[in-house]
Amino acid sequence: MTDRTKAAQDKARVLREALPWITRWAGRTVVVKYGGNAMGDDELGATFAGDVALLASGGLNVVVVHGGGPQISALSQRLGVPAQFVDGRRVTDEATLGIVKMVLLGQVNPELVGLVERAGARAVGVAGTDDGLLQVTPAGQGLERVGEVDRVDPRMLNTLLADGAVPVVAGLGRGPDGADYNVNADAVAGALATALDADKLIYLTNVSGLYEDFGTDAQTLLSTVTVAQLERMRAEGALHTGMAPKIDSVLAALHGGVGHAHLLDGRIEHALLLEIFTDEGVGTMIVAPGESAG
Repeated sequence: MTDRTKAAQDKARVLREALPWITRWAGRTVVVKYGGNAMGDDELGATFAGDVALLASGGLNVVVVHGGGPQISALSQRLGVPAQFVDGRRVTDEATLGIVKMVLLGQVNPELVGLVERAGARAVGVAGTDDGLLQVTPAGQGLERVGEVDRVDPRMLNTLLADGAVPVVAGLGRGPDGADYNVNADAVAGALATALDADKLIYLTNVSGLYEDFGTDAQTLLSTVTVAQLERMRAEGALHTGMAPKIDSVLAALHGGVGHAHLLDGRIEHALLLEIFTDEGVGTMIVAPGESAG
């Protein structure tokens, strides 16, 4: 047997093993938050786009929500606009909002759309301000043009999904004053997952998952937790502070009807496929009340 034949057989075996999972998930909806930090590697970005294209070709409804924090900070520094944060949230004045829109709509979104399309799927770039998708209220707390999701109108996304496209959504929203607002992409992903009645909400991050006793010698990676366990950990302050926006979004989504949420290590190649098409998850799964760990 030649090496080429063996390689072909290995690929055939992988496809055969994935078939039950493909059949199981066909027609279901998955919302994936692709973090700005996880986007830092071009090779991983291309791999992620290929995985999204494969999921879409397998009949899944895939919605991608992206951040852009590192890119926004880098451009702010180049332009001499100081970056300010309150409790980990970016203070967004008019100058900063312009930078946010330049990065999200002029750089990150079109690049991600292009990657997914080159991988073989049809992708459509969407801003939360399009067609009333995200209605927000001002967050206050001195954050200026930062919004919190108030209402979601998913009709545009449902139309795109029904047409076989992959919506790629940037975290902007429209306020009651008609102005644009910067919206945390973690919160956007959770709100969209709820509005779309998604089966899975997946966060690709630059950490391995959720840890118990984080930062101590006893820290342990948790493979599965329930909503009740997560709420207890949140209340006890047992979670890394940087995870707070994700955890709040996860809890809101799971209470809103989403079946499972996942915190995956986006630095691992094919983390998305490993989670959906195999038993070998690469992070932490949070299970909604009444759902099984599957």
